[in-house]
Amino acid sequence: MSQIKSYPTPSKIRYRLERIWLRQWFRKLVLFTLITLILLLFSLFVVISSYDLTKLKTFKQNIFERPELSISKLKINNANSDLVNQINAILQLSFPINSIQLDIKNLQKIINNIDLVETANIRINDTGVLVIDVVERKPVAIFREADQLTLIDIKGFKINNIFSRSDRKDLPLIVGIDGNLNVQEALKIYQILSDNIKEIRGLIRIGKRRWDVILKSNKRIKLPEKNPKKSLKKFLNSDLNYLISSNKFSVIDLRFINRIVLRKVTEQKQ
Repeated sequence: MSQIKSYPTPSKIRYRLERIWLRQWFRKLVLFTLITLILLLFSLFVVISSYDLTKLKTFKQNIFERPELSISKLKINNANSDLVNQINAILQLSFPINSIQLDIKNLQKIINNIDLVETANIRINDTGVLVIDVVERKPVAIFREADQLTLIDIKGFKINNIFSRSDRKDLPLIVGIDGNLNVQEALKIYQILSDNIKEIRGLIRIGKRRWDVILKSNKRIKLPEKNPKKSLKKFLNSDLNYLISSNKFSVIDLRFINRIVLRKVTEQKQ
């Protein structure tokens, strides 16, 4: 016969606790206490977080209001009045402003994207002034593209447009595709022709490889692709330099070594 398994007799304390737990009012009390405790802990967390947030805002406000970090105004050096107005309109800064709130690198990038600006350096001086040191692009020539006239600098960067050639008679005229990419060579050709500068109307870039000098009355000097300055100097130092002011020839072709080809002006029959 198998033995009957016996179970240990529960203690009196356990028995009484089980009896109490079976009472409905006790279970409700425990549930209410737990919910109340959770709400109290949550409220305490919110109060502490709010206090820390207020403290952080106060800390930030105290930093932003510190006078040594305040910028009172903007100063732009080495720029004309039009460029100063353009920079002010683009930046749209409202002073006083805290230096921590400024993104200097971004401001410098914005200013360097202005056509008239070659480089710009931004700094804050000891008196709380935002200083922008500008290096302007200096126009050295006029570049004509289609019907548009544009001022360009020594590197060929376009600065701004002008309405008429007469607006800048002091600057040489360059025409033709990629003519603005060869400004330095064009200016040297102008310099070689400095004694005859009044005869020059402009330079045309031909086939992206060589220059034609356009003179008054539509006369033309064709320069070679290689060593154009040397060929031009040789011609001007020869006895044939009078051809520039002569009205008998429409084209002076210097593209051939040791030979000058002339095209006579065709007389129109009446």
